[in-house]
Amino acid sequence: MIELDHVSKRYDGLIAVDNVSLTIDDGELFVLIGPSGSGKSTILRMINRLMPHSSGTIRIGGSDITQLDIASLRRRMGYVIQSIGLFPHWTIERNVGAVPEMLGWDRARIAARVTELLTLLRLDPATVRRKYPHQLSGGQQQRVGVARALAADPEVLLMDEPFGALDPVARDALQIEIAQIQRASRKTIVFVTHDMEEALRLGSRIAILERGRLVQCASPLELLRAPANDFVRGFVGQDERGIRLLSVVPVTERLRPGDDASGEPIAATASLRQALSRMIERGADRLSVADDSGARVGTIHLADLVRQA
Repeated sequence: MIELDHVSKRYDGLIAVDNVSLTIDDGELFVLIGPSGSGKSTILRMINRLMPHSSGTIRIGGSDITQLDIASLRRRMGYVIQSIGLFPHWTIERNVGAVPEMLGWDRARIAARVTELLTLLRLDPATVRRKYPHQLSGGQQQRVGVARALAADPEVLLMDEPFGALDPVARDALQIEIAQIQRASRKTIVFVTHDMEEALRLGSRIAILERGRLVQCASPLELLRAPANDFVRGFVGQDERGIRLLSVVPVTERLRPGDDASGEPIAATASLRQALSRMIERGADRLSVADDSGARVGTIHLADLVRQA
């Protein structure tokens, strides 16, 4: 668990973070979002002591971070940034294995971990491990950055706008992979973004910041249904709230029994927004729904999507 208790950061006469209190649960994918200068990246840097906080208390697993050895604290955390920061003259294998090597892992164990992580992030180990960063695309380099952050199996993964510079296709693919990794590992992830679509897609809870202050912290559904004020209402997209509500509700929430629709079914894990898109594409007012095994379990109707929005 990560706890911020009335935490502030002041420098050069400015207040970057103003009396913020937050609790991030173990195994949670927690998103910090806000406009530029809202304090979200500052909070991330204070958590791993890249930047000291001015007042308040930050605790990791119940321990005040100022009382912990800084090297030990950072070994408990992986850190991924937008600029990636790979060592350009090191191979991908050496980049990913950098922290395990510092921790004294033997070569065989490091090699096995590199293979495991590259495979997890859909990079072919045989092809990629001997290459250098400049030989990879931006999306591939960012995958390597995530692999490096995960190499020593940290308790916490800090991600500071990691996909902001990527093209939409690469960004979409990495969002899917991070969500899958988090669900499989139950690793605590603190994710900074300025993109509300990304926040709604990834976060179990979202904290919205404005000028260093915490404005609202809630689940995606709660944010969309009950924004705290006009700032949050505008930030989540007043004109798009209906569509965004569809994006955070699964098809199973509006599933009807029986199967009276033709065509390829949509997955039960899909969102209502995806169902709407599929209906528009097909010119249909209903879709069959299938479970993980491919068995049809019911139908989703256009009228049910409209009622949800």
